[in-house]
Amino acid sequence: MSQFSETITQEITRRSFLSQAAMFAGYCVLSCELEAQQPTTRYGDPPVQALDDKNVIQGRVTFQSGTEELDAYLARPNKKGRFPIVVIVPGNPPYEEYVRNMTAMFAQIGFVGIAPNIYSAQKGATTLDQLRKILAEKITDEKLFRDIRSSIGYANKQGFGKSNRVAVTGFCFGGRCALMFAATYPKEVRAVVPFYGNLRTPAFAGRKVDPIDVATRIKVPVEGHYAEQDAEIPLPQLKEFETALKNNNRDDQIFVYSGAPHGFFSYTQPAYNAEAAKLAWQRTTVFLKEHLDR
Repeated sequence: MSQFSETITQEITRRSFLSQAAMFAGYCVLSCELEAQQPTTRYGDPPVQALDDKNVIQGRVTFQSGTEELDAYLARPNKKGRFPIVVIVPGNPPYEEYVRNMTAMFAQIGFVGIAPNIYSAQKGATTLDQLRKILAEKITDEKLFRDIRSSIGYANKQGFGKSNRVAVTGFCFGGRCALMFAATYPKEVRAVVPFYGNLRTPAFAGRKVDPIDVATRIKVPVEGHYAEQDAEIPLPQLKEFETALKNNNRDDQIFVYSGAPHGFFSYTQPAYNAEAAKLAWQRTTVFLKEHLDR
């Protein structure tokens, strides 16, 4: 289910959400309260199983972001040292299993993964209109950027993160936010990896600009993972974005996965495509090690 689909207008009650959520792929930006009551369903195995890895320290953390308390899921290597930081901007609250697992996957390869709960303001909302209103009015880009920066600051202050070696990734709307952060704070990030990140959001999202508007301002390396069968992101729009990126004369890479739908990395969603997810993760690992380990 997606707040960004123009075709979905019905009210989402607690009961109807729980019974229907597994039918929809994509970035359902829903409250933690609703999500916590939904049983986890797997539609395949993750690219790497990381949640039970004893070499990873992981769990929920809280810290200040401006005047608010922000919660996040954090994973880091179970050893002493400081490590590059990867902020994962989720497409829905970060406690869905695939988001937590990916956060731990970053720890497995030597990074600090942190997924802030940028949607906490939606807790208690039970209708699509309520969710969209909160997204537009309270979850502004300014707040999103503050939460990303606070996540980086938290990992750094704890003594295990390197704030001078940061990448941002994200899914769906979160991928869009990762791109916008890179365009807005180019000196604070070394690389960005959007997974089917929206390039233009619908009017009700309340965004004045989107990645397709600021592509030439993104100066850091980009590796994008997009789906061939994605009604949210038409291929001509993706090509326009890729062309604008390459105007910076960099070797940015936009991968399009044949036969894959929007949400193909989410093994807790019906859209999961194991082959595409595995390849995307392999490429992400190589890309981020190249830009964060040196």
